[in-house]
Amino acid sequence: MVDALRRAHRAVRRGGFVIDARPDASRVPRVVVGGRVIARLVQSEDADRRDAEADAAVATVIERGLFRSVERGRVWHRNTVGDMRALDAYVRDSSRYGGYERGARARLARHPRATFVLRRAIKYEVLERLGPG
Repeated sequence: MVDALRRAHRAVRRGGFVIDARPDASRVPRVVVGGRVIARLVQSEDADRRDAEADAAVATVIERGLFRSVERGRVWHRNTVGDMRALDAYVRDSSRYGGYERGARARLARHPRATFVLRRAIKYEVLERLGPG
């Protein structure tokens, strides 16, 4: 990711901005039905490692003086997944998730006709380009 941020540095004029957005591993992804959280997902160990590497990459380009952070925060992304079968496929096929928290699958199964919404945190950082160029 440091390489991607270096390329962004070359592509943006001094004083320009790059917005880095990535999953926020500190907030557990939630499955919502009818506005209520009924289950949570477990992230894969690989996802946690990749998130930590992305955080370190942003810190590295800031330390090297390529960018400065002007704003950071979190937004909640909502993704309508569909029924239980679609949610199972989404979780199974995603490299980000390692499955459901204990007991979650049973709670979800109690809603056979529900439309599931996955709610996950995305952290962002607005980086201002510094340095020559």
